[in-house]
Amino acid sequence: MVVITPTLADVAPSNCELKLDSGRCIQYVAACDANPRKRVSDEELPISRKNSNGNEQREDWEGVNSLCHSLDNIVEVEMETDFFEGKTVLEIGFSTGLPSVYAFENGASEISIHTLSKTSLQLYCKPTLQRNNIPANKCKYSFGNLDDLRKALGGKRFDVILAPDLLNRSESEFEALHDILIEAMADGGICLFSCFTYYPKVDGTLAAFLALLKSRREFDALERWTSPKTDIIQRKVYQVTRSLF
Repeated sequence: MVVITPTLADVAPSNCELKLDSGRCIQYVAACDANPRKRVSDEELPISRKNSNGNEQREDWEGVNSLCHSLDNIVEVEMETDFFEGKTVLEIGFSTGLPSVYAFENGASEISIHTLSKTSLQLYCKPTLQRNNIPANKCKYSFGNLDDLRKALGGKRFDVILAPDLLNRSESEFEALHDILIEAMADGGICLFSCFTYYPKVDGTLAAFLALLKSRREFDALERWTSPKTDIIQRKVYQVTRSLF
C-alpha cells in the first residue's frame, strides 16, 4: 500500500458529509480538503487520473466514494435490504470508517476496522464512528501492515469484507492478501473492493489480482460497478465470494 507523508495542515481533522444517490448522508471526519465532494453517482464520480502533485489523497477517497455508492445501490436500488442484517463486517484497505458506518446503519451486528496507521485510526476512523453514534462495544480497531492485520484477525471470520483501494500495493503482496481473504471470509461471506485498473506508483494491477484468484480457484470474482471508459484510468468495484467448485 502506498504511504504518503502528510504535512500538519494535511492531517488536520475536518467534519465532512457524503450524500449518496438515495439521499442518505454519511457524516465523517477526514483530513482537511481530502474529499470535498458531497455527492457521488455514476455520472458525478470524478474522472480518474494519474497520481501527481499531491493528488493521491483525493484519488484514494474516490475509491471510498465508489464503494459507498455501490453499497447504497445494492441496498436501495437492488433492494437487498438485508445485505448487512446481523452480519459481522471487516473494513480493510484505505480504511476511513465510511463503509462501516453504512453497514452498521443497515443492520450489521459488529464492525472491525484495520487501517495502515495509528494516526489515521485516531484522527479519522474512530471520530467518524463516534460522530455516527455507533456504540463503542460494537467496534474493534487495529492498524499496521498485512502481517499486523493477520495477527489482529486472530482466526475470526467475517460475513462481509469492505475494502476501498485494496490493490494499491505491490503485486508481491497479492499472495498474502489472498491468504488473508481465505482466513477472514466466513463461509457464505462476501468481499467488495474498489480499485483502479492499475496504479501508476506500484506494480499491482487488477488484472494480476484477478489472474491470481483464477489460478488459486478459491474465489469467484464479479464486477459490480465501473467508471466510464473515457477515464484515463478506470475505477472498478468487484465482488469476491468463495468458489462453489
